[in-house]
Amino acid sequence: MDVDYKEIGLACGLEIHQQLDTRKLFCNCRSLIIKDDSKPDKIIKRKLFARSSESGEKDLSADIEQKKNKTFVYSFYNLCNCLVESDSQPPFNINQEALEISMMISLMCDCSFVDSTHVMRKQVIDGSNVSGFQRTLMVSTDGFLDFDFGKVRVNKILLEEDSARPIKQTETEAYYSLDRQGTPLIEFVVWHDIHTPEDVKKVAKEIGSIFRRTCRTKRGLGSIRQDINISIRDGARVEIKGTQDLELIPIVVKREVQRQLSLIDLKKKLTNVSLQTLHPVKLSEIFKDTSCSIIKKALSSKEVYGYKLDGFKGILGKEVQPNRRVGSEIASILKKQTNVKGIIHLDELPNYGLVEKDILLVNEKLKVTEEDSFILVTCKEKEITLVTEIIQNRMNQFFKGVPEETRIITPEGNTEYQRPLSSGARMYPETDHKPIDFTKEMIDKVKPLLPKNLEEREQLYKQYGINQQLANKMKTSNYAVLFETLVDKIKLNPTTLAVFLLEDLKSVVRDKLIDEENISKEKIKNFFLDKNILKVPKQKISDVFVYFVNHDCSFKEAIESLGLLSEKIDLEKLIDEIINENQEFIETQKERSVNFIVGQIMKKTKGSVDAKDALNKVDVKLKVFLKNL
Repeated sequence: MDVDYKEIGLACGLEIHQQLDTRKLFCNCRSLIIKDDSKPDKIIKRKLFARSSESGEKDLSADIEQKKNKTFVYSFYNLCNCLVESDSQPPFNINQEALEISMMISLMCDCSFVDSTHVMRKQVIDGSNVSGFQRTLMVSTDGFLDFDFGKVRVNKILLEEDSARPIKQTETEAYYSLDRQGTPLIEFVVWHDIHTPEDVKKVAKEIGSIFRRTCRTKRGLGSIRQDINISIRDGARVEIKGTQDLELIPIVVKREVQRQLSLIDLKKKLTNVSLQTLHPVKLSEIFKDTSCSIIKKALSSKEVYGYKLDGFKGILGKEVQPNRRVGSEIASILKKQTNVKGIIHLDELPNYGLVEKDILLVNEKLKVTEEDSFILVTCKEKEITLVTEIIQNRMNQFFKGVPEETRIITPEGNTEYQRPLSSGARMYPETDHKPIDFTKEMIDKVKPLLPKNLEEREQLYKQYGINQQLANKMKTSNYAVLFETLVDKIKLNPTTLAVFLLEDLKSVVRDKLIDEENISKEKIKNFFLDKNILKVPKQKISDVFVYFVNHDCSFKEAIESLGLLSEKIDLEKLIDEIINENQEFIETQKERSVNFIVGQIMKKTKGSVDAKDALNKVDVKLKVFLKNL
């Protein structure tokens, strides 16, 4: 679909949520993800209800969630949860490390700090927060980022707690894990200054780079979530939730533009069609012998209802996105707001096992003419009033054009309804926290902590003699700042340190020699700053670190236990002994015996000497021996 994005007035903004690599925001619990097959230490069940804000208004999205009347079931784990996550205790003081990181990111984007910030409660009653609200606070505003297409304004940067992690849903219950709840998040909000799909990806990539440069954000699937705000001329602002793949962003933008243009076109086509007033007609009786498996299965506990759509012949089958039609717009909102799994409409029949005979019977019962269409749904009798209201409202929205709403991304890059746009009516102050003032002293304390940019890092790594492949990995690694701190304080070869941080740590975790959650930057720092580090051969550093962490012991205890005190070995004396013991072999092999001698050294010392050092000393000793033959 060829589109002139300037002509249609495309405007895009971004809201990027990035988890921080710290303990939780309002308690001292670890922020980690528990395997779904782990048995929880406690199960908590709750019902949540919408409440009015201080202004007296009630948030529409919260009101809709309440109507679902679901029970929420939470898995609680002692390893990473406390009474704060279960809403049984007031929050602790805010995590100062997380606050510091949010200030660093603000300074990196030339944002202005608010004078004083209040922790706010954002009402969320879809079950993703046990308390029914999420804590959030504004840190800064009015920053900017420079791109080749112009400036992009950073509207605001907030610090908030992540929600509980969804596990599964049934018609009556929704299951969540509390492992993720309370993890600190940066919410980075970019203004609607982006006007092409590719530029949206470019901005998202740059923001991700800013986060990574701090070396204090989480990595991996689910640690960053990118929401896109999209609008076009004559369309509406739509917030699209949950992009995790940068490559998918341009596709999502293009397909949402296609949907909005299709709905604008549909509005024009409906000029001569009347607004719909729907009346459900029970049709269960005519389907008692149907071959449609969907309806046959539903009839065991539900009824079949039909709606006549005046003047809607061919409308519901019109494509709005690849493999999504106007009918999909109705079906997706029903799925979100009721227990109805979908709809069947005339434009897609015959299909699903429904034949011409079934269609004729429905047409007759609903009095459908050549200009009309119909919708079939299956639901319980007590649900039909709400189902009718939702379908009618969505049908009549087509006469207005594009509705403002929040949508989610499908795996192929389309979007579907999630909920109405949230409003300020869901915000109110957190009563358990005092305001936080961003004083000059606080800001001055953070300024020296600002990380190097990628170009500065690359130049630094060249000075250390690190190859380009390692340098490319290190400059965006979470260990970059730690590497830069350590490399000037210890005499260890910079490449050896880089390989340990980037490769050896991954290897010992992958081989399950060490639990990743037990590896902290502070432990790594203490390990390498120990005065005994240079006594350990580089090929044995990983072994010592694994022992050091798993036994929670001192560095000296680790190397003593592993027999790696190389200072006790007289290497030159050992080489002389090996040469004397193997004179006949060495006289025959001459220079080719180098590897044999080094191998004997490593065997006798159990690898506790540096192989390169051994090779250099063997080379000197062997030349002297051969010269004296």
